[in-house]
Amino acid sequence: MKFVIAAGGTGGHIYPGIALAEEIKIRDSKNEVIFIGGSKGIEKKLIKFPLRMIRKPLLFGLFDSLKILWEVKPDRVIATGGYISAAVVLAAKILKIPILLHEQNVLPGRANRICSRFADVTVLSFSESLKYLKGVVLGNPVRRRILDFYKKKNGRFTVFIFGGSQGSKNINTAIVSLLDRFSKMDMDIVHVAGERDYASLPKEEVSFYKMLPYMYNIEEGFADADLVVSRAGATAISEILACGKPSILIPFPYAAENHQELNARAVKAFGAAEILHDNELEKLPDLIGELKADPSRLKKMGEAALAHSSPDAAEKILDLIYEKN
Repeated sequence: MKFVIAAGGTGGHIYPGIALAEEIKIRDSKNEVIFIGGSKGIEKKLIKFPLRMIRKPLLFGLFDSLKILWEVKPDRVIATGGYISAAVVLAAKILKIPILLHEQNVLPGRANRICSRFADVTVLSFSESLKYLKGVVLGNPVRRRILDFYKKKNGRFTVFIFGGSQGSKNINTAIVSLLDRFSKMDMDIVHVAGERDYASLPKEEVSFYKMLPYMYNIEEGFADADLVVSRAGATAISEILACGKPSILIPFPYAAENHQELNARAVKAFGAAEILHDNELEKLPDLIGELKADPSRLKKMGEAALAHSSPDAAEKILDLIYEKN
């Protein structure tokens, strides 16, 4: 079979597409996968499969998508949300190509709410999403390298901090300003600041703290972590859950329709995370210290994370595609 995966803009849309592409090739090495992404995103850095680009605005993207789909003639289009998906889904509908739409967040994005009208099947990551969109709940696909991560070796308590694929200025600034307090807590910190802010942040020469611009092998960060501090993007959450890690989630306050807040609340509700907001970041050392001092609580949070993960989401989605083929 030949698949086109529309995924672009941020890691939150791209990484589930990569996870599905990996499963497509595992299912049958003769399967073909072509990605369609945006011309100004991070797609070129992250996607190792054949990649075609489309332009903004929507009308240009639709024209480009029609041209690509006509040339490629895929058996199925998979779309993971964002403006890329809107153009590709409309083109696929015009060309009568079957469409599978995937939604990562609790609250579906605007593009996916529109695209769901044209999709043959919509796959959801959270059961809470059924309040907003008709679909089947199969989870959010996680990349193979995350699922195969190695367990933490014995050593100092380690906190892994990252603000999503693009980083977070507020979190970055807070972490640097709190280093003096962190230095008294007998722990190590690995902080992925994001390439956008890394150059402008002060680099502190302290043994317990390491700042990185990006971590392409993010499974290494998860593997070493006793606790993860992260934005509450759906894909970041899915990877944290798949690794069975307790977390402190900091929803991005300007996310569309506050969808990260809903993601974070869903994870907190089943006991795998605590929530802090941007205006509470000075409390982060206290919350980390509270969790660090209670290993049984951390263990229960990690167990809850693993219990609510979807490590087989990509397999289930491919099963669904093959059933409908």
